[in-house]
Amino acid sequence: MRILLAIDESPASQAAAKEVSWRLWPADSTVRVLHTVGKFVPPAQQLWYDAGGNLDQARQEIRDRFQTLAVETAKDLAEHDLKTETSIRDGEAGKTIIQEAMEWNADLTVMGSHRHGGMKRLLLGSVAQNVIDHAPCSVESAHQRQEDPHQEN
Repeated sequence: MRILLAIDESPASQAAAKEVSWRLWPADSTVRVLHTVGKFVPPAQQLWYDAGGNLDQARQEIRDRFQTLAVETAKDLAEHDLKTETSIRDGEAGKTIIQEAMEWNADLTVMGSHRHGGMKRLLLGSVAQNVIDHAPCSVESAHQRQEDPHQEN
């Protein structure tokens, strides 16, 4: 089975990785940990102070940070006896995840959902919903469970 785990730096993404690690998968399963690198737009203050700045260096630092996150996630999954690999791709998250699922022939895509609602979802869209609607395979979205402050331990 080919499981595409799309990650970012969010708690929802960590929840998705945990969901994958806790399951029993067929023996020949592979988890591909994907992190997408969107268009880099530096803060306006940075552009003001660093008009001749090295945007390529900033992009590479972001890419390196995402690569480290993907490798660490893959190592964590490997500790659960899962075969893993990583992929870092440039592009808009939803489209890139769908494209990776198609090209890699994924059986399942697992990703975090930030659970935006109302106006925020209308304005920003939902990467998870886009992937669910257009992926060539089954899609699961995970979210960080909220602790109930009233629940006793």
